[in-house]
Order: sequence, then structure tokens, then C-alpha cells
Amino acid sequence: MEDTRGQMRDLIGKLFRDAGYEVPELLDYIDKLEEDNAALAENARKWRLEAARRSGPGTGMNSRLRDALRE
Repeated sequence: MEDTRGQMRDLIGKLFRDAGYEVPELLDYIDKLEEDNAALAENARKWRLEAARRSGPGTGMNSRLRDALRE
């Protein structure tokens, strides 16, 4: 991932050089978006784990179905 990030930064730098100007705020913004994306991905992972822990086996079944399966 870091390698891809470096490659993208190099490509953006080349675009800046080719255009004859730079916009450092754009790189800062991209960095912030990457940090936010990583944080969201981590939160989603934690939420999935919490949801998996909370839902024990059979919690989604209604009681009649559980009774029928027991017999």
C-alpha cells in the first residue's frame, strides 16, 4: 500500500511539473483522506467483530423454529 501511495505521489508531482505549477494543499488533502479512510476501515473491522460476538448461534431464529430443531 505504501508503495502505491508513493507511486501516486510521484505521478501527481509529475503532473504538477508538466503543468508548470504545484498545489501542495492537494497533497495534504489526499493525505488527510487516506488517514480518514484507514480510520474508517479500522472502525468497520471493529464493528464487524463486535456484531459477530453479539450475535450468538441461533439468535436470529424464532422460538418455534428452535423448538422444532430441538425435537
